[in-house]
Amino acid sequence: MSISARLPAKTLRALERYCKTHGITKTEALDRGIALLLNEERESAHHPAFDAFVRLRRQLTEASSPLESVRDVKRRLDEKYPD
Repeated sequence: MSISARLPAKTLRALERYCKTHGITKTEALDRGIALLLNEERESAHHPAFDAFVRLRRQLTEASSPLESVRDVKRRLDEKYPD
């Protein structure tokens, strides 16, 4: 099956460099990239800790207070989801 896509020049140059470096075609690189995206989506969709992190991060970025450190985020997650 054939598809057509418009890519920004910068993205196309990066794709071409990647393909040359790794000795693969653009089609193979795009196929691998799409597979990685779908796999990442599948894995994250079912992992409750990741979902909790995303919700917490969204709350933190929407809040007017400054972002917390990684240690603070971990502490809050540990409090909410103890072992």
